Amino acid sequence: MKKYKLFFAALISALCISTGVKAHAAKPLEGSSVSVIYSLNNKIHGINYNAYMHPASTQKLLTALASLLYLGPDYTFKTALYISKQSHVNGKLKISANGTLAGDIKIKFTGDPFFTSENLSSLFKSLKDQGVKHIKGKVLLDISRFTGKDRADGWSASDLPVCFTAPSSALIINHNCAGCRLKPSSIGNRAKVEILNRNPINVSSEAITVKSNDFRDKCTLEADILGSNSYHLSGCIPKLKKDSPYPLLFAVNDPKSWGIDWTAKILKNLNLSVSGGISVTKQNKSGFTPYAVINSPRLYNLVKVMLQKSDNLYADSIAKTVGFEYFKRAGSYQDAVTAIRSILKEKAGINLKNAYMVDGSGLSSHNLLSAKNLFDVLTYIKDHDSTLNLIAILPKSGISGTLKYRPSVKGSQLKGAVIAKTGSLQNVSNLAGFIKSKNNKLIPFVILENSLTYPQDLREEINQLKKKSPHYEFEKSVITDIYNEKILSFK
Repeated sequence: MKKYKLFFAALISALCISTGVKAHAAKPLEGSSVSVIYSLNNKIHGINYNAYMHPASTQKLLTALASLLYLGPDYTFKTALYISKQSHVNGKLKISANGTLAGDIKIKFTGDPFFTSENLSSLFKSLKDQGVKHIKGKVLLDISRFTGKDRADGWSASDLPVCFTAPSSALIINHNCAGCRLKPSSIGNRAKVEILNRNPINVSSEAITVKSNDFRDKCTLEADILGSNSYHLSGCIPKLKKDSPYPLLFAVNDPKSWGIDWTAKILKNLNLSVSGGISVTKQNKSGFTPYAVINSPRLYNLVKVMLQKSDNLYADSIAKTVGFEYFKRAGSYQDAVTAIRSILKEKAGINLKNAYMVDGSGLSSHNLLSAKNLFDVLTYIKDHDSTLNLIAILPKSGISGTLKYRPSVKGSQLKGAVIAKTGSLQNVSNLAGFIKSKNNKLIPFVILENSLTYPQDLREEINQLKKKSPHYEFEKSVITDIYNEKILSFK
């Protein structure tokens, strides 16, 4: 009898090893909230995957799928220069002998996240090349494509001066971000501000130059918004090698002023005068004919940028455009998320149920999705990859995008094996995508880690970039076991 029991125990042990039942994931951080879901051998495994959590930028997967399903990969944003009826005859400009063009000019902005000041200049240059020297009328900047807020509810106020929170207005020029740099001086003295590319912003500073070891340890650089597109810097910057300047990118605070100021600069550079001034209009006024147009890259390429760089402006502009095209009215955050939910249900059979969304980027702390919501999206993407080709443009571990240097996927074994979207907010770190297992199976997975918190001394070391967050150990453990096709236990 004893021998039988020993044999039976050995058999059970062998079965457990062969099926991976005894694989244990590393413990998540104490006090954190964790959801994990993945499929293996056509069965779903995980923990807490129906709980609603902050998705952060993994929410961009929903925006990517809905936009490609509804708009199609070849959709383009069109920013056009329009001329009024009195300015032309049969499509030809009516220009007087002294180069005057009578009537108003309109630039129709459509939320193209790729649009630049060079593009805007080329639109006006199309008039200059025909001999126009003076516009006897107004230059109107039409922003009627979008309505409502340029930033969604739940975006952190302290992040608003930073480029990753650039406002998603219909009027986008140069990513609605303005670059400058701080040049260190001697230790203890103020750094000098240099505005790049003649950006129409104002920046004042009382930031002090400190030793590199003192930066983050004793002080940091802080930015405040003073007015329209005016900023003030305080705190400190480190003295870098060879007095290298410290680059900064500000998010535009007022897109309307940004558009007016850039238009004025461009007209001046082209020696084009305007008698009626430059103004912004929210009404799509009739009586205009398109004269010149700038097309964005195709949507598929824009989605690739959004996923690889986790670009919030691209995501929200694309989401609002989905809302615009779906409802045939000015795009807003509310219409964007409503359209995304409807499209995913109608075209992909994905029911988001109690999920709560307020933007297309995942930047808002108000967003709530479950790991199962994201898993359903990933499953559809996998099953329809031959037509969507979405997996090819996701970041790859150790190779591209936001996974190139992620600590949890470092190492030769996992290089290129994890194809996923990252998602980070304060105290949030998520990952959703696919793992190419050791047997070359493509396994969809989601890991959501919310409420990450640490002892104060460890948090300071993490903020000072002296240590990596320990939550990556749990993430790496889960990923490695899925790679090895083990069934995880979270006891």
